[in-house]
Formats: sequence, C-alpha cells, structure tokens
Amino acid sequence: MMLSNQAILDYIAAHPGARREDIRRQVVPEVSETTVWRTLKRLVDEGELEVSGKGPATGYSLAGAAVVRAHLQTPYNRRRPASYKKEFLDRYIPNKTFYLAEADRQRLREAGTPTASPLPAGTYARRILERLLIDLSWASSRMEGNTYNLLETERLIRFGQEASGKDRKEAVMILNHKEAIQYVVEYLAAITISRADLFNIHALLADGLLADPAMAGRLRRMPVGITHSSFRPLGDQFAIEEEFDILIEKAAVINDPFERSFFLLVHIPYLQAFDDINKRTSRVASNIPLLKADLAPMSFLTMDDSAYIDGLIGIYELNNVSLLREVYIEAYMTSAENYRTLRAEVETPEKAALVYRDFVREAVRRSVIDWKAFRPELIMAMAAEADIPEADREEVVNYIGNEFRGLHEGNVIRYRLHPKDLAGISRD
Repeated sequence: MMLSNQAILDYIAAHPGARREDIRRQVVPEVSETTVWRTLKRLVDEGELEVSGKGPATGYSLAGAAVVRAHLQTPYNRRRPASYKKEFLDRYIPNKTFYLAEADRQRLREAGTPTASPLPAGTYARRILERLLIDLSWASSRMEGNTYNLLETERLIRFGQEASGKDRKEAVMILNHKEAIQYVVEYLAAITISRADLFNIHALLADGLLADPAMAGRLRRMPVGITHSSFRPLGDQFAIEEEFDILIEKAAVINDPFERSFFLLVHIPYLQAFDDINKRTSRVASNIPLLKADLAPMSFLTMDDSAYIDGLIGIYELNNVSLLREVYIEAYMTSAENYRTLRAEVETPEKAALVYRDFVREAVRRSVIDWKAFRPELIMAMAAEADIPEADREEVVNYIGNEFRGLHEGNVIRYRLHPKDLAGISRD
C-alpha cells in the first residue's frame, strides 16, 4: 500500500515528538512497522523530519522548513497574529550565530569561487555588470509582479526601448534596479553595509515609485501591513531607527560573505525599514558581500518566487529561516554556475586581444605565410620594434602562439588568411 507522506507530516505537525508506533496506529494502521520505519527514515534523510531520543523513545518532529510549510497550510487570516520580536535580531551574535551551516557555507563558497586566478577587487563585477544588470533587474522586478519578460528587460536596459502595452511603472522599476546595481558595482571598493549605502540603494530603487517621494532613502515613520500575512511590523519610528542601527552594525561585522548576504535578505524585510521596496533593497544589498569577495553574484534568476515569499512569511510569523535558507542555497548554486560560465568567457588576455590587436594579426600572418611555424624569438623582436612595453611582451607572444596553434580552415578568416595558407605549417 502507498503511504501518504503528507498525512504523516500533518500528524507529526499536530503531535511534535510522536513515536513511530503512534504514527503507525493513528495514521496508517494497515501498514507494517517496517514500511512505516522506512518512510520515516526517508523523510528524515530528505530533511522533512528531525529525530530526538533513541530506541523505543525515538520521537519525530517536523524539520525547520517543514515547520514553515505546515504553518502555511492554515490561511493567513486564521493564523495567530505575529508582531515584530526584537529578540530575533538581538540573539544573533555575528560570527558566533550562523543561519547558514558551515557545510552549506563551504558548498556555496566552492560553487561561487572562480577557478581561474584571482582578479583585482571589483574587476569581476565590472566585467559581468551588463549581464548582472539584466538578470537581477528582471528577476527582482519579476518577484514584485513585473510583467516584462527577460528579452523586453534587456531591450529596455540596453536601448531604452519600453515594451508596448505595459504600465510605465514597470519600466521605471527595472531601470531603477539598473541604477542601483550600477551604483553598487561602481563604488564597490568603498561601499559597506552602512546607513548611507542602504539609503542610497533604496533611494535609487524607489525613484518615482513611492506615493511620497521624500520617503525614498528614508526610514519608515508610519505603520504598515504585510499582504497575506498575520505579521505586523514595528510601527514606532524611533524603534525602527534603533533596530535599523543594530541591524547594520551586526551585518557590517559578519565575516562570511554568504552569511552576511543571507542575513540582509532576512532582516531588512523583517524590519520593514522603509515605506516600501524593502525586499528589493535586500536583494540588491545581498550582492554587496558576494561581489566584494569576488564571488559569483546572486541573480535570483531561477529562484522560486512563491517559495521565496513563503520563506519570508516563515521569518515574519515564526522567526524561522529554514525555508528561505533552502530557497537561497538552491538558487545560488544555479546562479553561480551561470556566472562561472560567463567568467570563463570574459577571462581572455584582453590586452593582447584588444590593445595589440593589429600587432597580433600581423604576427600570426607572418608566422603562417613567411615562417610556416611559430617563432617566439622573432615575434619578441617584432614586439620590441613595435614599442610594445617590455612588461607586456611575454603575454602577447604567448597569446600569439595559442592563436597560431588553434588555426584551422574554419577560423583563418580572422587573420585574413585562406585555408590553403595553412599547407605545410609546423604546429610544434
């Protein structure tokens, strides 16, 4: 007989610490103990359940993410009202408390760290800026209900072309993301998690989108509600100010870039520091520690929007980060792989390929037509005659050697050669 995992999870949600025999008797009395044990073991292995005790006293409870999912089965207007809890932020001790386990941080670091040699701080961010502008602007806007597709977003960002039939505010939302991301990348070396930087990011994202334009880049002064949630954020402006200062003070000293990134995703929306545009601010800000550490960014491109919102509600109403953590890790692994590929594409010897383009072309042509071989000593002499700086010559010669060895009939046109010119050349 097929067991219903959901029936078991529902029973355990109502009876935390339930023993295996109780679960079998109350949920699936017609199923053997062995089958129930295997099902429970699989749910533990999949992270849905946690185990406490041993032997006959073994009890089963919902794991973190499962707790949130079970909580969300109740319609929001029937869930117990939840208010902002100062202790949620207070009990977080930077570099001692961790929302991301060490194993998860290591896995994220391995995925996000480039395999090639390190680049100067900010170099990677500048190289992938155009792609990040499009990906993050589209994904973050999509998560707010924006109906632009990825291609329309690219046209808007690159060429300023608005999509027809769309609300103009949607274009403004996307272009505001572009401005905020450009700000982060342009000032990456100096930017920190500070009041000024978070205010600047919010002001850029909020431009033209708030009922009161003066509230762009300014902390909230009025109470707000959260759609489809029983959570009620802080309403007192002085308490908001105090909590915001604590938030940035803690975020600024978190050492691990992924922990800092995730901390911002959790606490900026939880505080609802601004009148609106809190989630967007947290998504852009969460990339600051990643880019400063020369790690792949979080584009949010493949993040499950509904799971993201459910994860936030788990934080709002339960102070439980488990579901959002699950969503964050899964989305980052995909984002890192996408940007690893992009990085490999941009990590070419740019100086040789661009600055010395004409010299490279002439040297490859002479290697094929005059010498029928790659002659590094002759090319080095050519480089000296062409006044190429001595510090660059070896790199240029090596680049020419790789180009020469990679020649074939399908790519010789790059050097204004014909396939027949390759006859008799030595590749050694």
